[in-house]
Amino acid sequence: MRRTVTIGLVVLGFALMLIGFLTAAPWGSSLEADSNPVIVGAPVLFLLGIVSVVTAAVLYEVLPDKHQ
Repeated sequence: MRRTVTIGLVVLGFALMLIGFLTAAPWGSSLEADSNPVIVGAPVLFLLGIVSVVTAAVLYEVLPDKHQ
């Protein structure tokens, strides 16, 4: 169970980080007015991804193993 939870949280975390990073600012635009995030709160998505990956590591250590 802990392996499934860990893998799920890590995949979710990396997906959130990727979405947050790619939507934080438009690519290829040199105008300062175009520097607003594509999705409002995109940096928060990136941070939630980091928190998700760290939480996965903590839960992996806290949850009991099947064989114990």
